[in-house]
Amino acid sequence: MQSLGEFLIAERAPTGVIISDSSLPDGHCWKDVLVETQRMHQPLPLIVADRVADARLWGEVLNLGAYDLLTKPFDAEEVLYAVTTACRHLDHS
Repeated sequence: MQSLGEFLIAERAPTGVIISDSSLPDGHCWKDVLVETQRMHQPLPLIVADRVADARLWGEVLNLGAYDLLTKPFDAEEVLYAVTTACRHLDHS
C-alpha cells in the first residue's frame, strides 16, 4: 500500500475509491488518509484494509467516516462488492 505522501500525489489522478492499509509504512495510519480525503474538493470513499478486521476496528472505521473495512488477505468478491457499493454511493452523493 501507499505512504501518505504517495496518496497525496495519487489524489490528482482520477479515482473512484481509496483503499488504504490501516497502518502505512511511513508511520501514518488510515485516519491520516481519511483526513486528507475529507480535504478533497470531492471527497472519495475510503475503504480500510487490515488483517485483523474485528468489530472494534469496523465500528471505529464507520464511526469516523470511512466507508468500509476489508479483511486481508483480500477476498475478490468482498473487494468487488465494497468497491462497487462505494462507487454507487459516490455517484449518488
